[in-house]
Amino acid sequence: MPQLKAYHRPSSVEEALKLLARPNVNTAILGGGTHLTAHLPEMVTEVADLQAVAELDKIDSAGPEMTIGAMVRLQTIVDDTQAPALLREAAHREGPNTFRHAATIGGVVAGPDKESELLAALLVFEAEVQIQTGSGLKTVSLETFMRDVQTALAGGIITAVKLKTTGQTASDRVGRTPADNPIVAAAARKTPEGKLLLALCGVDAVPVLVAPENVKAAVKPPEDFRGSREYRRQMAATLAKRVISQLEIRD
Repeated sequence: MPQLKAYHRPSSVEEALKLLARPNVNTAILGGGTHLTAHLPEMVTEVADLQAVAELDKIDSAGPEMTIGAMVRLQTIVDDTQAPALLREAAHREGPNTFRHAATIGGVVAGPDKESELLAALLVFEAEVQIQTGSGLKTVSLETFMRDVQTALAGGIITAVKLKTTGQTASDRVGRTPADNPIVAAAARKTPEGKLLLALCGVDAVPVLVAPENVKAAVKPPEDFRGSREYRRQMAATLAKRVISQLEIRD
């Protein structure tokens, strides 16, 4: 267990970036704490808590897009009537009430869980991660970000997640119980232009976008006591077919 030497509570992103940039000081960013508390790297000696950074705790809904500040709690998304129904439902499934009131969207993105239905939903909404660095603001697609989180962050701080909100959506899942984390889950969205986006969780190291035409070949599922690789692969294909059929029925 790392022995922390200092706790900081910066009042701005700029102040937090200065803390991160100090030479020979290993500082971690703390949001809601639900991820970092359980996965604090051994080399970390100090933390910078973003709870006092007011500009990160806002949701901006403008036309067909939504920008969610990194410090927005999951329960806030669940309660936001302007958010897409699929996003609200997926945020609700991310954990129990106590977890949702602490966990932030930035933390979910920074520590991607392979079974996160919220990340799968964000993928089909074409989410982008906004990262503030010492040299300016950069934007990376969520899909690219999750492939290599450390490289994408590179000393920066997640400030917001931006996503589309239009189109038709559908989702389905399989789990041991309705309240359990999914073994495999699928989310799909048809854009106003007719483009079909399909995302799966529980079939790779992180949730992934896949081509609907050949789901089984596209996934690399893990194996554990809840399901073999072949079972997860078959469930991925079955759930993908279901959600795509739901969208076709609505046309």
